[in-house]
Amino acid sequence: MRAMKLLLTGGFLFFVVSSIARIPAFSESCGEGNDILKLMTYNIRIAHPPSKGWSETDLPAVAKVIADAKPDLVALQEVDAFTERSGKAVHQARELAEMTGLNYFFAKAIDRSEGDYGVAVLSRFPIVEARGYRLPVRDSLKSEIRALAVVKARLPDGSIVVFCSAHLDQLADEDRLLQSETMVDILNGYSDYPVILGADLNMTPENPVMDYLQENFDVGCTRCPLTFPSVNPNRTIDYFLFNQKAKGNFNLTEYKTIKEEYASDHLPIEVVLRKH
Repeated sequence: MRAMKLLLTGGFLFFVVSSIARIPAFSESCGEGNDILKLMTYNIRIAHPPSKGWSETDLPAVAKVIADAKPDLVALQEVDAFTERSGKAVHQARELAEMTGLNYFFAKAIDRSEGDYGVAVLSRFPIVEARGYRLPVRDSLKSEIRALAVVKARLPDGSIVVFCSAHLDQLADEDRLLQSETMVDILNGYSDYPVILGADLNMTPENPVMDYLQENFDVGCTRCPLTFPSVNPNRTIDYFLFNQKAKGNFNLTEYKTIKEEYASDHLPIEVVLRKH
């Protein structure tokens, strides 16, 4: 493993990280050749199974969901690092990477429970660059600053895909709009690359803030599957979004949830892309 570097530039906090863990071949992960890309986005509820309340963690259960799906790239939300509530010695993104044999990047949003809380990306491919950005709110005493993780992953054919994980505030549309505007501004800086975002947006498809996001990115579903809660889901708040370059480079062949009720209160989304 290699150390991470921490930098502060232009008011945004971001990180740079080299690749970590083993990197299987692209075709190993999907079994269909190098033109297939398999993605997952998953709010893991800091690995506290809902049936256990907040008193117990089960990180191996989350790792099993990921390992069974065999994704190439994973966007994770609600991730802890060195917190009292999830274990002061536990960096959840790093341990999930070790359990699944993937590379990882963690982007901190805020201090929480005497440690760090944010989002993460897991990648089967080498991570050649990674940055974490904080997404602001109007009043941090009332709403929660959230995070955006952005990684450049090098595919087996040498091309670069920008894969991202984000989590928006759950309380107010005004804060979700501010965070969405910040996120769009950041991701437009990567418009030379295919950009794919997996996110818990904390809003349903009919929310007007979704209209703003869809002016800039394509939501990968029309009748999007229900993602929350994991038992008897009744709403869609988790999504994949794609920029124009991603739409031009890939065909979307599958977009579905994975039925997994134990590990989290969200259902993971699985997407399969075929490269042109």
